Amino acid sequence: MCNCWLKENCKQLHCKDEGGCLILYKLNYLYEEANIPEKLRKTIPLRIDEDGTDREEFWKLADIQNNIVDFVEKGEQLYIHSSIAGNGKTSWSLRLVQAYFRKIWLKTDLRCRALFINVPSFLLALKDNISTKSEYIKHIKDNIFEADLVIWDDIGTKSATQFEHENLLSMIDQRINSGKSNIFTSNLNDEEMHEALGDRLASRICNLGTNIEFKGGDKRSICGKETK
Repeated sequence: MCNCWLKENCKQLHCKDEGGCLILYKLNYLYEEANIPEKLRKTIPLRIDEDGTDREEFWKLADIQNNIVDFVEKGEQLYIHSSIAGNGKTSWSLRLVQAYFRKIWLKTDLRCRALFINVPSFLLALKDNISTKSEYIKHIKDNIFEADLVIWDDIGTKSATQFEHENLLSMIDQRINSGKSNIFTSNLNDEEMHEALGDRLASRICNLGTNIEFKGGDKRSICGKETK
């Protein structure tokens, strides 16, 4: 019996040799390089509320998903935010990187094409890295400016020290100036983002690309899975 996480979306319905599957091998490589664990590699259903809240926002994101290679190649920016937990911010960001990997896996060489960075965890690891060197931080620093796409998850939700803020600003600023694509998710609105991160960094996040705010309710109970 095949236990492959890809099986529900794979055309090889009768595959018995996971070790010899090229698409699984290359996708796993891309996800490992992106720091996305296996449990987050499987596409989960995303639903709007029965009253249609966020319908237009989901359509906009579906359009980006359908044209994800063009989005990345143009160095587009996306900011998905909501004060309500569990209504799809992180899930949509993961869906977009999943769509990108599905588009590029056949022709890509084996290198880091995307990164998923949970910003609060990254800032804690960055601080710890001062005294104890971290392979995680090294991997981020080695690839942050070359990766096609970076997801900055939960940005602004942890108060940043000047050291942490300067590192974030430097990384994001250089990626944007180099024409690299970024997706930001947050529980903060535009005004709160400016208060948390300062005008210079917040302006880059909120104003340089597509700004999408979800207003629908928590969907974790609907999907039966964790949905941020």
